[in-house]
Amino acid sequence: MNSDQVKERIDKLLQQSPFASLSADMRLLMQSQLNALISKANLVSREEFEVQSDALRRTQSKLVELEEKIHLLEQKQK
Repeated sequence: MNSDQVKERIDKLLQQSPFASLSADMRLLMQSQLNALISKANLVSREEFEVQSDALRRTQSKLVELEEKIHLLEQKQK
């Protein structure tokens, strides 16, 4: 879900909520505040999250492997 889809859902929720009876100015103010909050949230898609999670898992695995190699090399030098 991208930020535009989130904004559309918020707009629909506001129209169906008790806030719908507020003045147009108040609704506009609330909408702009929610949009600013979403923009600052720095959201990512599920796909991007999964890609980054996989990359992190591979990096952590490689780190463990390299740490083991370093440990073996240090043992050989002693």
